[in-house]
Amino acid sequence: MRIEEAVYFAPGLLFSDVHLAGPEMPIQLGRRIRGFYLEPAARSCDRGDAFAAGLIAVSCIDAIARLMFEAARVGERFERFAREKIKMFAADDLAHRFYEDFRNGLVHEARIKRGGQFSLQYEDAVRELGSVLVINPGHLLREIDAAMTQFLEQLVNEEAECARVAAILRNDFDDDFRDVRFPY
Repeated sequence: MRIEEAVYFAPGLLFSDVHLAGPEMPIQLGRRIRGFYLEPAARSCDRGDAFAAGLIAVSCIDAIARLMFEAARVGERFERFAREKIKMFAADDLAHRFYEDFRNGLVHEARIKRGGQFSLQYEDAVRELGSVLVINPGHLLREIDAAMTQFLEQLVNEEAECARVAAILRNDFDDDFRDVRFPY
């Protein structure tokens, strides 16, 4: 994100201050995911903006799954994250529907396919109304946050995994990091 001449990796954290090597990386990555995705989505839920919250949550899953899983295809990563990290999508068919109807519909067509909906009115995380899948983005965000917390703890405890994720970040944000020296 750019503010005036500064480019930020996370709210309040310039790309020039990011440390991809060392114990700061998981903390800084957490600041990025929470500051750019989870917290804005939670604020949307608080205001009753279920669609906006759901849209941000879907983008957040894309971002985390990219770092968490090495599968080449986006769909494989996204569905695996949904199945393994979000209880409401443990069934393969629900994870696939979530990817196809919600993620692909929102990203490629600015809509949720097959009548799918985000809603804050039901206590259930997922509700099927006939053939329509209704997802509560508040529940979804809590599960994404729990998965993110677990992943960040893994990065703190597993040096090789932390280095793998740092390499992905280094590559993905190469243009943003250009001319910034890192302590490799």
